[in-house]
Amino acid sequence: MQHMSALHGIIVLFLVVLGVFCAGCDSTPALPPETGSVRILSSPSGAEIYLDSEYRGTTPATVTAVPAGNHTLEIRENGYDRWTAPVTVTAGGILNVSATLVAIPTTAMPVTFVTAAVPAVQRGVPEIHIDGYWTYPQGVSSSTSGPVPLIVHAVGFNVGDADARKVTASANLYYGGRQVCWKTVYLGTLAAGGHVSTDTMVTCTLPSALSSGDLTLRFENIVVTP
Repeated sequence: MQHMSALHGIIVLFLVVLGVFCAGCDSTPALPPETGSVRILSSPSGAEIYLDSEYRGTTPATVTAVPAGNHTLEIRENGYDRWTAPVTVTAGGILNVSATLVAIPTTAMPVTFVTAAVPAVQRGVPEIHIDGYWTYPQGVSSSTSGPVPLIVHAVGFNVGDADARKVTASANLYYGGRQVCWKTVYLGTLAAGGHVSTDTMVTCTLPSALSSGDLTLRFENIVVTP
């Protein structure tokens, strides 16, 4: 009787173990999702690839293990408009995509050129130069006492572009750096490009035994009436 009870227990235990094992055999493992690939080319190459907003390298490239179904492919490159397109990936298939990017037109900045004003050359103006010398009148020398008469010989030149209706100047004589006498010289009318000469008498009080090199003549205070 005890032997039958032990055998019954063994049979029950065997059936329980067998049931657990069979239950494990009935559970089917989950299959991996079906995927495909996308081969991408672009012009220009080297553009960034984004699949469903996820960075996937640069062109040319093949993106693998892409779940089958609909996706959004985007190609980006500096200086070009973004290229975007919907793509459909099939299980085990390879989808070929070629993208031509469009360059963004550059906008030229306005440039302003400033022309420097060139001073206009002054026209129609007389330009007077006066030169000359002094000398003793006939019969007068440096030994003459008292005020001494001198002759101032002046030559005026008009190198300007317009006539000078009236020209005057001060003939100043200097001795030892000090002005000893002066006289206004009238040159009259000076045509453009012309010249005129005149002699004017002036009286000076000079030291005796004067050397001609000690007395200097300068034409100053030139007045021109156009």
